[in-house]
Amino acid sequence: MSTKIIYTSATGNTKEAVEILQEALEDLGQDVEVIDAEDGVEVDEFFDGADNYVIASWSDGANGEVPGGIVDFYDDLDGADLSGKKVAVIGTGDTSYPHFCAAVDFFEKLVTDDGAELAAPSVKIELAPDDDAIARLKDLAKTLAA
Repeated sequence: MSTKIIYTSATGNTKEAVEILQEALEDLGQDVEVIDAEDGVEVDEFFDGADNYVIASWSDGANGEVPGGIVDFYDDLDGADLSGKKVAVIGTGDTSYPHFCAAVDFFEKLVTDDGAELAAPSVKIELAPDDDAIARLKDLAKTLAA
């Protein structure tokens, strides 16, 4: 089985979460491809050739907006046909803002509106992954690898 992950990271927290998830998936025998959204990838190219897909983002500002590093991908997702695609969403954020990890919610709504199936509940992480977040990421890997 295989998983593709697209991510954006400003402080390194989301990248760290992606690396933890990647390692956990590989430990379970998954083939994993990780793509930095800032390198640019088309939606149809990303959602091709894998069993599962993961979108990972941090949330920008007090309203938890989708950040610039992945906003083009987000905009291009609107109206895409994701029927039959299994997608998980993870993100990092800061609970001192009123909308904690709102980008996760935005991505989750958009992919389901586009016909994707949520492969697992979203994982929201306070700042850098702690022991609890690492455990939740490993649980996500087990779900994706099943």
